Amino acid sequence: MNTSKTLRVFSLLLALLLSLALFAGCKGDDKNASSDKGSEKENTSIDNTEVVEQYQDKGHPTLPETKDLGGFEMMLVSDREGSVIPEQGESAEGDLMLDALRETQTAYNCTISIRYVTAWDEAFTSIIAGEPYANVIMPRIHAAGRFLQSRLCADYLDPEISQYIDMEQPWWNDTMAYASNVLGSVYAGASTVMSPADYTWVIYFNKDIAKEIGLGDKELYELWEKKEWTWDALLKYAKLALKDVDGNGAVDSVDDIWGLVAPGYDGAQAFASSAKVASITTDDGMNPRYTFNTTHAITSLTKLNGIFTGEGIYAPDSVYAGVGTGKTFINYFAKGNSLFFGYRLITITDQQLRDMEDDWGLLPMPLGPKDGGGWQDKYISRVDHNFNLCVIPTTVEDKASTALVLESMSFNYFKIINDKVNTYATLYCRDDESVDIANTIYNTSTFEISQFFYSVNNYEYNRAVESILTRVCTSPNYDVSGAVQSVADQAQIIIDGYFNGV
Repeated sequence: MNTSKTLRVFSLLLALLLSLALFAGCKGDDKNASSDKGSEKENTSIDNTEVVEQYQDKGHPTLPETKDLGGFEMMLVSDREGSVIPEQGESAEGDLMLDALRETQTAYNCTISIRYVTAWDEAFTSIIAGEPYANVIMPRIHAAGRFLQSRLCADYLDPEISQYIDMEQPWWNDTMAYASNVLGSVYAGASTVMSPADYTWVIYFNKDIAKEIGLGDKELYELWEKKEWTWDALLKYAKLALKDVDGNGAVDSVDDIWGLVAPGYDGAQAFASSAKVASITTDDGMNPRYTFNTTHAITSLTKLNGIFTGEGIYAPDSVYAGVGTGKTFINYFAKGNSLFFGYRLITITDQQLRDMEDDWGLLPMPLGPKDGGGWQDKYISRVDHNFNLCVIPTTVEDKASTALVLESMSFNYFKIINDKVNTYATLYCRDDESVDIANTIYNTSTFEISQFFYSVNNYEYNRAVESILTRVCTSPNYDVSGAVQSVADQAQIIIDGYFNGV
């Protein structure tokens, strides 16, 4: 471990022991959350430490300080064991989360428990039968769509719930309030009970390769600060990084150095979001429409197709498949075979990156094209579809108490979860700039309506429409315009079915 990293780790541990100081990336002070169009929420290039600090010593700004709920039992259901209520003594951070949980239980005379499932069929069947299955279910986004379509979710704008929960607050992600808005009802929330930052897409870069191609030590970070970290910037440096290591005259094998490695379909989705390209758009949940066939979407996806397949920078699955074990694209980057690597922020903690011999840095997703020319004004990073949501089933009898407890948990975890990002960033990042950027990622976290459509109609929308992104990143000279137009009618029928609740 180098000296600067050692000092960062020492400083972090000292801070945790002395004061448990809570500071990290958090959503900016955006007061227009309810009317945002998804990725239009305010993003900044600073970590907004003051947003957390203004709350950490004051308590919740609107909830009653105490309320006797008479032993109310709050049951959560998740498919991710240990993520919301960890085991006592597993980690210092986990114990902080348990302290936050006890604070809610004490203040409102309630008990909070969780059970785990491996699939959501039981929950779906139980709720549709009118049974009080749980107070809050936490399906991943890709599994949540059928609950929304079948109207098994309580509306967060219901006065019983909204008297306590306000998604304009920074411990809720306002783009989820947009993405889960169906005809004016908000059916799912993304709060800091889980951390959206953990599952937000970022770009890692190999600093050793960057140095070999003449990039200054801080050059990419300077591009980020000046809002010049764009698709074109990534492409420029990725092309410079290409290296025929095996000597066969082409960059085409597992031994060669590539410009970009990432899981293809998810990577293309993340790049599309960074350009505000989405297959479904609404006006605050109303007027749902298919939008892959807009001029901006076609132009951006065509450009993206060129980046992935026309420039030779992207290492497709066929190249790195079988390298090492586990997620092979992570192993491939960790071996030093690519300049850039796109994946989730929480990957910082993976053993492959921790053991990586080459030095690495961190950036948000690059700015994508802007409708009408130029680049987006704010960094936009898609949250992976494996993120767990908070859904209140319609069968919950005491929605008010459920909302009160969930809001208190979200607020208390806000401080802990934000500290979590800074904790693992400081422990595992290789330079201070990466720590700073990790602390801004929550500001860029963005959800899309289409993420709910994975589980709708037996994945019909995913096969027919979203699969276009697979071909964008795998098929050279792909006819984007023809593809998106050819499925327009089918897409709109599926969209209408989802919003009409069939």
